Amino acid sequence: MMTLEPVLTPHGLLTLRQTAQAPALEPNQGLRLEKAFLRGSGHGLLWLGADEVATVLPPVLSYWRALGMRYMTALCALPGVGDGRTKPPVPIPADGELDTMAAAVPPMTGAEYLTTSVLANLWQGMDAAFDAELVQAKLSLQEFLKSRHPAWNLVGRVHFNLAENRKDDEAPFAFLATYTTRLSAEPRPSICRLAKPCRSIPVRGTANACSRC
Repeated sequence: MMTLEPVLTPHGLLTLRQTAQAPALEPNQGLRLEKAFLRGSGHGLLWLGADEVATVLPPVLSYWRALGMRYMTALCALPGVGDGRTKPPVPIPADGELDTMAAAVPPMTGAEYLTTSVLANLWQGMDAAFDAELVQAKLSLQEFLKSRHPAWNLVGRVHFNLAENRKDDEAPFAFLATYTTRLSAEPRPSICRLAKPCRSIPVRGTANACSRC
């Protein structure tokens, strides 16, 4: 069993260190995380958010995984993201959202250094890490997302389902449009009905959005 804990440096870098204080991780899980963070904070956070979505983690690692999953969700919702091999930059969340996340940091070494600027820099580090790993993988964007976790290939997509309408004899069937907004904690795609277009959540490849999420 490995015992690893995140450490935030005064310069805003997130690293891992072995310690007897942290909850133990499975050996393979610990090795995966160490390998990712050795490449840099962005690669480590990307691994947490993209690949460790279904694993049990200690509270501090879970906190940083939430940032990684927030990035992945924003990436999947980018308009115009299709089957190409590149993507545009993923916009940094608004300051209000970063303020909330900075205020919610659990007790950890270096928590006093966490600010909205540090979170923004870590976000940009994830974006650069994703671009580098996408090039290295030599896959399309959709194939790459699926390789990290199959559910990521569904987030940000509109699905058309044939639904039975028993109350209408003249039109016994109807199409039901749904939109996958994010991954839940299980993780499973979180789906809502697509009512009318709005601009709050962009749908991948279109300007539509979910109006009831």
